[in-house]
Amino acid sequence: MPTKGFTLIEMLVSIAIFSVIIIAFIGILVVVSEIQVQLSSSVAVDQESQSLLQKVQYYVETASVINIATSTPVSTLQFFVASSSLDPSSLTLSSGTVYLQQTTTGTLQALTSPKVVVSNLSFTRNASPPGHDTVSVSFTMAYNTPATDIAQAFSQFFQSTVEHVSAATFDTNVLPSASGEALGNSGLLWTPINSVINFSGSNVGIGAGVTNPAEQLSVGGGLQLVSQGSAPSCSSAIRGTLWFYSPGGANQDHLSLCAANASGTVVWQTLY
Repeated sequence: MPTKGFTLIEMLVSIAIFSVIIIAFIGILVVVSEIQVQLSSSVAVDQESQSLLQKVQYYVETASVINIATSTPVSTLQFFVASSSLDPSSLTLSSGTVYLQQTTTGTLQALTSPKVVVSNLSFTRNASPPGHDTVSVSFTMAYNTPATDIAQAFSQFFQSTVEHVSAATFDTNVLPSASGEALGNSGLLWTPINSVINFSGSNVGIGAGVTNPAEQLSVGGGLQLVSQGSAPSCSSAIRGTLWFYSPGGANQDHLSLCAANASGTVVWQTLY
């Protein structure tokens, strides 16, 4: 008994339907592949950005001094740390990579990987007395891909604010790590301390009203000399020294000045 096969028209219809299904399936695969590529780019940028922000937060929070001007955006964050051998340290951007440099001649340590490219890095220190200063950081991070590979292209802008806490309060005595350590940084001037001790260049003013001292030492209010016993031997080494001595009780107090007399001899001159 003869068997009946497919006609030409049936074969053509079957091939057409199969082709449509294959094309649709390929289209779905292409879309899914593009989504996966885009997702991998965004995940890489998100991971790298969070890592960078955490590192910036650590360095800002643990810094003893944030050495940039207030309210002025800068591309390099310079700061000082507890170990003077690492000062000054800085965070800076070079060729799309963020680096940490400890000391001005230290080796650059990459904080971001070659997977991403960073641009428009900016730091701003914000003063908020009597509270802690804050440092605002912002940057754009893009997935590092060739310009022709549009599918992987992905970039995002990030911004965060970190509170600088280390230098604002102290829960122990402030002690130098070795003899000869200076309080303060060369080139930087102290601002008033509790509105009682004021500075103007190398001049120091003591008192709430002495905000702009004109002499090396200006005192607003009384200056009390406390008796420390009998005056030491007057010599050229302490020439110009005032000495107050009170024997106590109803006895007369004494105020003397170590100075040269008419003959040039340095002796105690009784003022009272």
